Amino acid sequence: MKKISFVFALLFFVATLSHAQTVRVTQPVDWGKVQKVAENDPQRIKGLVARLSANEPDTTMTLNECILAYFGQSFLTPMTEMDEGRTLDKLLKDGKYEECLTEAKKLLKTNPVSLKALSNALYSMMYMLQDSTTHQGLSRDEARLYYSRMHRILNIIAATGDGTEERPFYVTAVSDEYLFMRHYLEISKTKMQYLTEHFDVFELDETSEYYKRPKIFFDITRVLEIEKKMF
Repeated sequence: MKKISFVFALLFFVATLSHAQTVRVTQPVDWGKVQKVAENDPQRIKGLVARLSANEPDTTMTLNECILAYFGQSFLTPMTEMDEGRTLDKLLKDGKYEECLTEAKKLLKTNPVSLKALSNALYSMMYMLQDSTTHQGLSRDEARLYYSRMHRILNIIAATGDGTEERPFYVTAVSDEYLFMRHYLEISKTKMQYLTEHFDVFELDETSEYYKRPKIFFDITRVLEIEKKMF
C-alpha cells in the first residue's frame, strides 16, 4: 500500500509533503495493553502524543510508540469525538469557517491527534484561503502543519492492518473510517455498510490504486466501548 497525496495537498500546494510510503508490516492494536498503559502511566501516552503531534515529525518514534500514542489517547479523552465532531461538521456545512477553525483548534488542545478536528480545520482553512482579502492573517504554513499531522495519523491506521477480516484497520471513531477511506485509500463510493461482531464492514462501489478488495473491515472495538459508556 502506498501513501497518497491528499486533496489538501493540491489545494494548499504542499508538494513537499506528498510522500510515497510503503507499509511493509502490520501491527494490530493490543487494546488490553494500551488500556493498561493509559490507566497506569497516562503521562507516557501524553509524552508520545506530544511527539507525534509536534510540528517537526519525530522520525525516532517506533510503530509501537505511534500506535500507543494515537490509540492510547482515546482512553484519555474518550468523549471528545462525538458532540464536538458534530458541532464542527455543522459549522463547516453552514459555511462558518472561522468559527469551525476556532472550535477545531480548541478540540486539538484537548486531543492533538483528533482526525475529525484536523480535517475540519483543514477544510475551513481551504475555504478561507480562497478569499485572501478577508483572511490575510491566515497562513498556508499553518495548514501544512495540520496536513502533516493528519498524514502521520492516517499512516498509523494504515499500519494496523490491510482491510481484511483477518487484519482489519483499527479506528477509535466512526468518522476516522470515512476520512481514512477518502484521504488515504481514495475511495468515496460504498454500496453497503454493516456491523458484525466488533467489525464495521464496507462493501465498496469502487476500488482505487491503493485498495483493490471488494470489502474493507474496520475493528471498532474501542468505538463500541466509548458509545456504550455514553449511552
